[in-house]
Amino acid sequence: MGDDRAGVTLRSRAREALASRPGARTLVPALLAAVAYVDPGNFGVNIASGAEHGYTLVWVVVFASCSAMLIQYLAAKVGIATGRSLAELSAERYPGAGRIALWLQAEVVVIMTDLAEIVGGALGLQLLFGWPLIAGALVVTAFSLVVLALKVRGRSHFEAVVLVLLLVIIGALLWQVFVADVDRAALLRSVLPGPLDSSAALLAVGIVGATVMPHALHFHSAASRVANDGTAAGAGGQRARAGRRAVRSIVIAMTVAAAANISLVVFAAGLPAAAGESLEAAYVALQTQAGEVAATMLGVALLASGLAATLVGVQTGDVVMQGFGRRPIPAVVRRLLAVVPCLIVLGIEVNPTQALVWSQVVLSFALPGTLIPLLVLTRDRRLMGVLTNRPVTTAVAALVTAVIVGLCAFLVVTGL
Repeated sequence: MGDDRAGVTLRSRAREALASRPGARTLVPALLAAVAYVDPGNFGVNIASGAEHGYTLVWVVVFASCSAMLIQYLAAKVGIATGRSLAELSAERYPGAGRIALWLQAEVVVIMTDLAEIVGGALGLQLLFGWPLIAGALVVTAFSLVVLALKVRGRSHFEAVVLVLLLVIIGALLWQVFVADVDRAALLRSVLPGPLDSSAALLAVGIVGATVMPHALHFHSAASRVANDGTAAGAGGQRARAGRRAVRSIVIAMTVAAAANISLVVFAAGLPAAAGESLEAAYVALQTQAGEVAATMLGVALLASGLAATLVGVQTGDVVMQGFGRRPIPAVVRRLLAVVPCLIVLGIEVNPTQALVWSQVVLSFALPGTLIPLLVLTRDRRLMGVLTNRPVTTAVAALVTAVIVGLCAFLVVTGL
């Protein structure tokens, strides 16, 4: 009974249907994981970054996206090489108090991502249809449960729904850039790192937290498993080929996510600084500056983001609970528990955009607790075999982790 409902779901029936196309076995999980990189938290921090600082923080988005490619590759390798998830391996490697500490950290991650996803989806419904935020949060929660329970001819269509929503997000955001007045020279210059003032530093940490998502590592490690019984993905040669396919798939998926995140910053850079105060303000500014269609496209992208991300979030919660707690929790119970913090936040009338930004800052602080075990596991030759990290891979991943920790430390030192 060690691996049941969550494991079966995450073996991606879409990949089973495309078994004759090996590339799809790694591309589908990579694209599903990419949804975590375009969730409502990204909308909050990237639009605020663009409106308040123009193209200044584009380099942070590029750094975070490149970091995501490497880190998601490590997560995928764990599932391919071992047949187990990151949560399962972490619980085994760090028993006792270590397991409890990592479990609590992972649950905080799940709560913060749930907050961003449900609040973001509810905000999308409010912008488009004027619904109260609490009603929108309940609708988003119900949507996730209906899709996960829906079966057509005995097959779940979770993956298909998420991928369609991802296509809607990407299309809507690229359209925004296409119609925006973009300073291409300034945009190219912004790819190079530059100094950050205190306000920009807060948003930079939020961008990292919104882009390098710790829950996506748990999800991707589980979704990449070829088997759910703790066995590896075939012989060494087969695993090596699967690893190479994973690299290509992750580069494609993370490039798509990077394009969406940069698009958010770029079109927001053309808005007045006040538009960065909230997504509602950005919506109104788009209505005034670019017309109703542009504003509606933003609302549609935000809603699709919340709906897609909450579906992936349900699966991630199951993976974390199963890996660290060694038993699943029914999806209905987990969703009801997840919606409570969101309803509290909305009920006390916290600015929903600020809630999104701060949820991403919390995720930045939680990242080392996920990245460090991942790095330790993937450099273990007895565990990973031919997919063991090369020294340069370990060094670069360690550098990325150090930079992320440094950004968080800077945030604390400056008192933000």
